[in-house]
Parts: sequence; structure tokens; C-alpha cells
Amino acid sequence: MTYRYFTREEFTCKCGCGTNKIRPELIEKLDVARKFANFPFVVNSGYRCPKHPESLKNPTSSHIDGLAVDIQCTNSAKRAVILDALGVAGFQRFGLHQSFIHTDIGDVYGQKASPVIWLY
Repeated sequence: MTYRYFTREEFTCKCGCGTNKIRPELIEKLDVARKFANFPFVVNSGYRCPKHPESLKNPTSSHIDGLAVDIQCTNSAKRAVILDALGVAGFQRFGLHQSFIHTDIGDVYGQKASPVIWLY
């Protein structure tokens, strides 16, 4: 499948294993959000294999199921636009950190509660 603003490779596990089980429906929704935001999204983290250090810390993370992404964000103006765009695209789960925004579609699969926003 071809996406307008992303490549599957951007979502590959960064532990060095090279695994990528990101769900196409996540990227499709991100494409909608990216179009609405009208500026590039930098993917800090997408799929994480079970052996990734962050997966070992949080074995229930939606990243392990290929349902989550962390988008780089370091200023309030862009944070507001990204959150608005993600909402337009139908995302309902957000984790806010000073350097990134986490969003996932774990709620679509009945794994996670929504709507919800949390802080890191």
C-alpha cells in the first residue's frame, strides 16, 4: 500500500531488529492528520518489538501491537495543530510529553479506553 505522507519504513522498530508490524490503518489515519496539519510529522517511534527496551518497561504498550506512534513535537503551537489534526483524523488517545505526542488506535480493537489524554 502507498501512503501520501509516510513510508512503512518510518515505523520500523528502532532497537536494531528491523521488525515492522505497524498496522496499515494507523498509517492511513496519520495520513489524514498530516494532510490537515499541512506540515511534516517526524515519527520518533512506531512499532516496537517485544524485546525493545521500552517494551520491556511497558509490556502492554500499543506500540508492541503496531497500533501506536510517537510524533516529534517540541513547541506549543505545533502541538496544538498536531492534536487538532489527530482529532480530525479520528484519534481519541493521546499521551503528551514535552518532546513528543503519542497517539494510538488501541481503542479500535477494544484493548484501551477512549477518549483519554495523559501526561508523561
